[in-house]
Amino acid sequence: MLPDDLRKELEETLPPIIDIRDICSTLKVSASTVRRELTREGGLPGFIMDGEWNVTRKDFLDYLDRNGTL
Repeated sequence: MLPDDLRKELEETLPPIIDIRDICSTLKVSASTVRRELTREGGLPGFIMDGEWNVTRKDFLDYLDRNGTL
């Protein structure tokens, strides 16, 4: 579960729609790791727009709540 102060900071700094580069930068992981989570059943929910994966800020924060080890 995300600490409240971190969740608030991310809500204020992340755009409403997050691309793979933003996720990689935030989590300090590779693009292939993010793509794997996007395509894994029960993983990070995302959608393809203009040929690139994107995730809503809410879905990203919910994913971190479920899977984070902070």
